[in-house]
Amino acid sequence: MKKTLAALALLLLALAVPTVTHAAPATAPAVPDIVTKGFDAYKKSSADAIDTWFLGSPMEKDVQARVTVAGNLGNFEKVYGAYLGWELIKVVPITASTEIVYAVAKFEKGPLWIAFNCYKAADQWTLPSIRLNQSAENILPQSILSGE
Repeated sequence: MKKTLAALALLLLALAVPTVTHAAPATAPAVPDIVTKGFDAYKKSSADAIDTWFLGSPMEKDVQARVTVAGNLGNFEKVYGAYLGWELIKVVPITASTEIVYAVAKFEKGPLWIAFNCYKAADQWTLPSIRLNQSAENILPQSILSGE
């Protein structure tokens, strides 16, 4: 009888203790290769990066867009120095065919914040638009800035 009561008490205790389960961490979405290839090309020149980022996009043949982005990068490099590399901030999947990639390009004297609007048609990613600014507040959403 004592054994039965002890076993019943252990069973009740086991059922009363909450079970903690740990979900496997979600796999972060991969950065579209057009973004990484553009940063790789930037090691040669900003013009090479622009050519890579614009490939297949609506901006590919848009002379004004090319001049604007090239001018912005050129002016930035004059003030902030040489390009050193880049860091991924976050990839935000919007739909199966759209993502926003937030990144920071590192220069000798400071960062350039970038948002790449990525679109996947068929099997190839393109960048319909790119936003860049020396102020994180002008590029990054509040959820990233607040650490959410």
